[in-house]
Amino acid sequence: MKKKLYEFFIGGKSFKKEFRRQARMLITITFGFTIAFTWRQTIFDLSQSFVQLITKIQSSELSSILTSIFITIISLILIYVAAHFLKE
Repeated sequence: MKKKLYEFFIGGKSFKKEFRRQARMLITITFGFTIAFTWRQTIFDLSQSFVQLITKIQSSELSSILTSIFITIISLILIYVAAHFLKE
């Protein structure tokens, strides 16, 4: 009984396996967020240049709004395509 309680609260083989799995996931998510945060401004600037090329808008506020809408639409399309191909 004492051994089972020790393994439940302190850790046995299953605890160590699960802890490593969770640690790997945390590291992956952290690096993924770092990468996304790093590329955020670059993607926005490229999209804004594309939107300004198409629309010939000079207003920075309107250009920023249209760029955000453009990025949202492209992202939704990519999410839909990924969900379609990854469904079981």
